[in-house]
Amino acid sequence: MNKLRFSSKMHLFIIISVAVVAVGLIMGLVFHFTSGSFFSWGGDYASYRTVEVQYSVHEITAEEVMEASDAAFEENGVSYFTYVTSGASTESRIEFRFTASNDPEALARAAAAIDEEVGMASDNTGFATAYNNLTAHFNSNRDIMYAGIAVAAAVVFQFLYFLIRYKFTMAVAAFIADVHNLAIFYALLAITRTMVSSSVIALSAITVVITMICCAVMFDRMRKNFRTDEYKAMPSFEQSDLSAKAAFPAVSVICGGLFVAILLALAVTAIAGGTAFGLFMPCLCALIAVVSCWYGVAFFTPSVYSRLKQRSDKYAASKSVKYVGAKKAVKNAE
Repeated sequence: MNKLRFSSKMHLFIIISVAVVAVGLIMGLVFHFTSGSFFSWGGDYASYRTVEVQYSVHEITAEEVMEASDAAFEENGVSYFTYVTSGASTESRIEFRFTASNDPEALARAAAAIDEEVGMASDNTGFATAYNNLTAHFNSNRDIMYAGIAVAAAVVFQFLYFLIRYKFTMAVAAFIADVHNLAIFYALLAITRTMVSSSVIALSAITVVITMICCAVMFDRMRKNFRTDEYKAMPSFEQSDLSAKAAFPAVSVICGGLFVAILLALAVTAIAGGTAFGLFMPCLCALIAVVSCWYGVAFFTPSVYSRLKQRSDKYAASKSVKYVGAKKAVKNAE
């Protein structure tokens, strides 16, 4: 750990970050044209088509309906991404959901084939219907807009907070960390095809909060070190390295603790028999957010801040030289 030089690795971390964001952008665009969406939208945002089958439980079983439906879908070249079942004592319903990019005519043919097959299986005495429609979620754009406003406000608040509490260069570094960590977070969501739902709105804001806390830990360490003359005499890069390495364990504990807590919450829910699948994707989003923050604050931010601090120190030194020179000129003139 003592040999790790954060300040000298800025170009390496920039290359890594740019590569991750570029791969996320490329894969997102590919999936946008092949799968109908840049991100993998969850059920509360995704627009989808449905084929619903209603049948009498006294005339035909759910297994027979599923078998007939799967055969009809395969014959017409369509496949569903999930299905939902519901019903009562006499009637039951299976709703198959397809991405919006599926051909409506193919779904209509499959629906007609299912209706005919289920009707034949029940000797036309059961209640069997099938139809397809488009369920569009128009609130997603509005929610995303509000989420963007909230995240932007959080980033601006953090910048102002660091500007007041620390220095301008630290505020700029924290701002860069926010933008960087959010970019990595969204890129990893696109790469892993993690199902994006309304939980991502909260996790985007949480990403900013985690970044703020971890940056504060690092800059607090630096401000504390500035109380010693030995630290003040160090070059800018050595000051940044020393503070970053001193804050690295605390930042890792914060992010690691959140990581483990999320895993434990998911495991406990699964063991207890809860809706583990419903929590899996939000938890995976949370894990990606924590990893993005840990990498961004522990590695990327110190390397960038060291450059900002070096330029700031050079500017301050040149300004001091000019000031001293001006005083000498005035004194000589007198």
